[in-house]
Amino acid sequence: MHRFIPALVLLAGCAETTAPVETPASTDAPVDLAFCLGDDFADSIGQPVSTIQAQLPERSRVLGPDDIATQDYRIDRLNVFVNGAGIIQRLTCG
Repeated sequence: MHRFIPALVLLAGCAETTAPVETPASTDAPVDLAFCLGDDFADSIGQPVSTIQAQLPERSRVLGPDDIATQDYRIDRLNVFVNGAGIIQRLTCG
């Protein structure tokens, strides 16, 4: 019985699988930026981050498209997401 296990494993690797079902991209719920002191910056989307960078709260971070960020959730931290050109794309708390 145990001698057939390697053969079964190899056969299982050849099994036909179905393509994953694509789910539509989720749209973020409206964010209450008051938790992370980001209310004043809500109108800055579409602007260069350099125009507000000096005024950002102490616990904020600017994240580019290829930046690495920790996954810890901090409700008091403002996340400013920018594109490759430094234009603000979205703001979130966390």
